[in-house]
Parts: sequence; structure tokens; C-alpha cells
Amino acid sequence: MNEVIERKSNEKSSKKDIVKNVAIAFLAIMLVLTFFSNTIMNYSLPQVATQQISSGPVSPQIRGNGDVSAEDPYNITVKETRKISGVAVKEGDHVEEGDVIYYLEDKESEELSKEKEALDAAELEYETALFSGKVPDDVITKIRGGKVTSYDQFQAELKEATDNYEAALDADNEAKAVVLYLTQKQAYDGAGNAYNAATPSYELAEADADKAGIDPSDKDRLEDINNKINELTKNQKQLETYGGQVNSSYEQKLALAQNEQNKTARALEDAKKVKDELLESIGTEISLSSMQNKIAQHKEKIEKLEADSVGASVKSPVAGTVSSLAKASGESTSADETIAVIQVDGKDMTTSFSVPNNQAQKLKVGDPAQPQNVWQFGEDFKATLTSIKNDKTDPAGKKVLTFKIESSEVQPGQSLALTIGERSKDYDMIVPKSAIKSDSNGKFVLTVTSKSSPLGNRYIATRVDVNVEAEDDKNAAITGSLEGSEYVITTSTKPVKAGEQIRLADE
Repeated sequence: MNEVIERKSNEKSSKKDIVKNVAIAFLAIMLVLTFFSNTIMNYSLPQVATQQISSGPVSPQIRGNGDVSAEDPYNITVKETRKISGVAVKEGDHVEEGDVIYYLEDKESEELSKEKEALDAAELEYETALFSGKVPDDVITKIRGGKVTSYDQFQAELKEATDNYEAALDADNEAKAVVLYLTQKQAYDGAGNAYNAATPSYELAEADADKAGIDPSDKDRLEDINNKINELTKNQKQLETYGGQVNSSYEQKLALAQNEQNKTARALEDAKKVKDELLESIGTEISLSSMQNKIAQHKEKIEKLEADSVGASVKSPVAGTVSSLAKASGESTSADETIAVIQVDGKDMTTSFSVPNNQAQKLKVGDPAQPQNVWQFGEDFKATLTSIKNDKTDPAGKKVLTFKIESSEVQPGQSLALTIGERSKDYDMIVPKSAIKSDSNGKFVLTVTSKSSPLGNRYIATRVDVNVEAEDDKNAAITGSLEGSEYVITTSTKPVKAGEQIRLADE
């Protein structure tokens, strides 16, 4: 009996344990799901960076930096290639007019040597062409004497020779035409005469045949036929004589015409020779004159190079400060290359940089500026705003500020950082400029408000309207319904609206 009671009691305890375990497992699962859902939700929230409101100075000064340039710097150049043997000054040194900047090797420049070589080659080419044996003696004499024929004279001589040649060509063609005409006429008339002479011969043959058929006793018919034969024979001889006379006449005319054509052919040949020789003479004279001109040009260049030669050193033609040296000892100069720059005494140095329009509106020409690193410069440093102009890269949004720089410690090419505007002032509440937002209702900041929950703190973005009292390039001084110890949102991974839950960057 006891065993039965004990077994029933154990069965009841086992059922209770199962129910308890199931309940515990359910609660654990719900807790895990709640935790992960909260974690997933947190990761979907905008992540923000914050900074606590602080107190301190705000410097509403305009800052910028630019390279210093010289107004009308003097660029020292040389007009020849020379090798530098030494440098007499350093960048930043002050030099007087006539002071040595570079020492040069004591030999003529490459340009002068090359020009002399080119002159020798041009003179050799000219002399070789002049005495090649192909130039007429009168042309040699004319060229050596410096008597250059003008193009107008060339044109007149060539026109005369061409006219003579064309006249001779026309005469020769006309003489050839006469010979051809007489030859063809002789052949035509000879053929006609031969045809006319053939007619009596044919009739004479017929008469001879008729005579052979007549009875010798028929005296009358024999007499008639003999008379006819005699007449035909006479006619034949007369025609043959006439044909010979006509042919002889043509031979005489042809001989005269051929003789005339021979004369015109010789005249044409002479006219062509004169024209060809004139053309060759003109070409030769022009070529030799061109060679003479090249020689003269080389001589002129040599004379100019010798006059421009800088000697054994390069000296400064002005008094001023050496702002740059382009060459070192052992290097060579190039023609018209700038080898040194002098900031001339009395000339201004300037620097420029661009600022937004709202900053430029606070300035006026004549405002003084200070170096950002004051400790780098002496008391003689002075920077003055000389112009405010539109920035060509952004005419609607920016202005270019140009400053006149006066300092013995500033050199052209140096980068210079300036500040201009009001002095710094202490404020109770300062926030980064990135924390300032604005909309149609004005400017505001988003502060971080913490709310507790069973699963930890939740952070909410809260809007607080503010007034901006002053600002510089980094911070802004504000006033508003703030205690001064709040954290403000400076950046976020997503756009944040007031009242939205956020996630802090360090959590």
C-alpha cells in the first residue's frame, strides 16, 4: 500500500517538474528573442557622434593661405648655352646692381660654335657651286661683284626669250606646212598628168590594132588611120612633156620651201638654246644669291651672339632679393631660359586666397591681416588687404582676397597663412559648427536624451532652438534653453529627426 502511495506521489512530482522546466524554457526563449530583437533594432537605428557643450573662446577670424608672388619680378636670362662653374649667391640674399649671380666656364657658347660651323658649311657650298664649271663666266663675275639681277629684269629677259622662241616656232611650223602642201600638191598634179597621158596611149594602141586589120590596098583607110596614129603620138609626147615640166616646177618650189624650212628649224633651235641657257642662268643666279643670303644671315647671327655674350659671369641688372635660383654648379643654361628671379627693391609682394561671400562681406580694402604663426615673423611683418574680387571658379559663392605683404622674412614662392577679422572672445556655450542645423523655423541643435528601460538605456534626439552668437571656421557660440552640459549630435550615419531613437557611436 505504501509503495502505491509513494509511486503516485513521484508521478505527481515528475509532472510538476516538467511543467516548471517548460515554463523556464519558454521564459528563456522569450528573453533571448527580446534581447536579439532589441539588438537588431539598435543596429537599424542611426548611429551618431556626439560632443558635450563646452565653454571657451571663439575666433570669428577669416583664415586662409596662399603662395607669395612678386609684383613684376625680374627674370634673369641668358641668350646662349653656357656651363655654370659656380653660384655666387643663395636664395634670400640681397644683391646690388652688377653683383655676380653665376660664374660661367670661359669658352664660347654652343650656339656661337654651331653658328660658326654652319657659316663654314654655307661658304663651302657656295664656293663649290660657283666654280663647278656649270656657271657662265658672266654670271660668276656678276655674283662675285654683288650685282644681283632683280626679278623684274629676270621677267623681262625671260619674256623676250620666250617671245623669240614662240615666233621661231610659228615660222618653222609655217615653213613645214608649205613643204607639206607642195609635196602633196606635186603628188596630186603628177597623178592627174599621168592619167591624162595614159588616155592617148590607150587610143594609140587601139589605132595600131585597127591599122593591122585594114587591107593594104585600101589606101584611103590606111591614110586616115596613119593620120590618127600620128596625131595621137603627138598628143602623147606633148602630155608627157607637160607632165615633166609641171613636176620640174614643183621640184624647184619644194627645194626653195625646204631650204626655207631648214632656216626656220635652225632659227628655232637657236631660240630654244637661248631660252634654255637663260633659264639655267636665272636658276643658277637665284641659287647662288640664296647661298649668299644664307652666308650673310649666319654672319649676322654670329655678330649678334658675340655682342650678346655674357662673358665669364652672369650679373644682376637690378638691386633686390634673390627669390629663386634655377641652376647649380655644373649645370648648363639654355637660350632664353630663366636662371634666376630677383624681387626688385621697392616692388610689392602679394598673396591671395578664396573665402565664402558671407566672410568677405565683413571685410573692406585696407584691413590689416596677421600671420597665423606669429612667432615665425618679426615685428616688421605687415599684410594689408588690397582687393576683393569674384572668384572665377565660383563667382556666385566666393571672393578672392589679395593682400600686399611687407616683410624682410617673406620670399616669393613661400606659402603664407593669414588671419583677418575680429579677435577671439570667450563664450559660455560652444558647439562644433557641424552640430548647428537649420530649417524654416530657424537654427537648432539635437541633444541626446537618455531613457531607462528593462533592457537598458534608450537614447532620443531632442530638438533645442538656439541663436548663434559668433562662429569661426570650427566652432559656434550659442544661446538657448540649455544648461551647458548636454551632448549635441555632430554627425550621423542617417538623417536624424527630433524625437527619433538613436544609437551612440561608442556603444
